[in-house]
Amino acid sequence: MVTDLSVENGWIPIQQGTEVLSRDVEVSAVEAVARREVMTSEFKSVPRFLANGVDVVAEHATIPLKDATLDDVTLQAHKFSNRYAISIEDREDAVADSINAYKREWLSNFAVTLDNAVLGVTGTGGPFESVYRKVGSGNRLATAGVLTYEDLVQVIGDMESNRKGGLVIIAHPKFKMALRNLKDSNGDRVVTDPFGAGVPTVFGHEVRFSHGARTSATYTDDPQGNPLLVVANKSNLILGVRSGPESALSEEPQWANDNVELKVRARRGFVLADSNSARVVELTPAA
Repeated sequence: MVTDLSVENGWIPIQQGTEVLSRDVEVSAVEAVARREVMTSEFKSVPRFLANGVDVVAEHATIPLKDATLDDVTLQAHKFSNRYAISIEDREDAVADSINAYKREWLSNFAVTLDNAVLGVTGTGGPFESVYRKVGSGNRLATAGVLTYEDLVQVIGDMESNRKGGLVIIAHPKFKMALRNLKDSNGDRVVTDPFGAGVPTVFGHEVRFSHGARTSATYTDDPQGNPLLVVANKSNLILGVRSGPESALSEEPQWANDNVELKVRARRGFVLADSNSARVVELTPAA
């Protein structure tokens, strides 16, 4: 059995800058903003250091000995993968370029699936413990109607007061119009440049949009639950990257039907390092 999944054995990395990978990065908010950890095995432990204060010490005095708390969080890589049977006639059709079309669509769906698994899965059916589940009900806010200025102030203000690193906001596109129209108590718009150019910000924090930021009982590329707005410390959104996205194509067509097989995959792990390092706003109907 061949276990060496190198380029020499038929696995072709999808290079940075190609149309396929560009679309993946464009639609996956998690891939774009999370702290990335390279994984060379199924599991990886990421150290987490918790200090306990600083002392002022007089000259020549004994320096106090502190008992530092050092633990870790564990990433486990999961494989996202599919196979496609492609007619040899389609493969030879240079105009249709069917193989790249399959790759492009799979990568787009993978990106939404990954974001949904990381952000919005409400049950235990996902490959990771999602941010939604990890933060618990105490760190989730239900809007009971439209998003308000007070909702945003509450969750972002709460996160700005911690010491866990810079913030990023990941929201479902359903929030776009609400954010564009949001005004403070003086009637001034919260978003001064309503997502017109560059990377948008709210209260100075980067905003990314993802169709995966929606609740779902299990991971999916088409979640239909409540739209989510997640405010998180970027350093605590840890994405393990073991391989891919990459593809492999069988060399010989099957005798019975003239099909070749395209295989695409990516291996990812995720953990939210601290349950207090994120807040979730859930867009729920008015009572």
